[in-house]
Amino acid sequence: MAYMIKRNKNLDSYNDLARFVNNFMAEPEFDRQLMGFPLDVIENDKEYLVKASLAGFDPEKLEITYDNNVLSIKGEINEESEDTSEGKYHVREMRSGTFFRSISMPQQVDQNAISADSYNGILTVHLPKKPEVQPRKVEVKAKLQKTGSQKKIVDAEKTSK
Repeated sequence: MAYMIKRNKNLDSYNDLARFVNNFMAEPEFDRQLMGFPLDVIENDKEYLVKASLAGFDPEKLEITYDNNVLSIKGEINEESEDTSEGKYHVREMRSGTFFRSISMPQQVDQNAISADSYNGILTVHLPKKPEVQPRKVEVKAKLQKTGSQKKIVDAEKTSK
């Protein structure tokens, strides 16, 4: 009986295997340039809301752009200097550097009406929908049915004129 074993093309040598094992066993390290931030995208009848957790970001230093249906949020946290007067660091996970996220949005966004606000470390970007794609309530007008006696009166009025 023969078994087919697929070879992982990413593990071409012993060094690659050793690096893979070491990375798996090591403490997680974050690539500061690639690290993003968590966000939620919510849709209601009138707009899309993008809520991003940006604790520690200065709202004045945030850059929000919308181009070709892509919302981009860029921010920067200045790195605190490693103050050895407090003691020796054993773990250092405080974020610093430039952070960036972009998300594709539908073509229904009214680009000229986009706004943003920040409260308690949560950035909320309001992306209103274009008026033509917003739900519209259609009023139903009821027509009265003419009964036999009303029809006679209407017919009598028509003949008397």
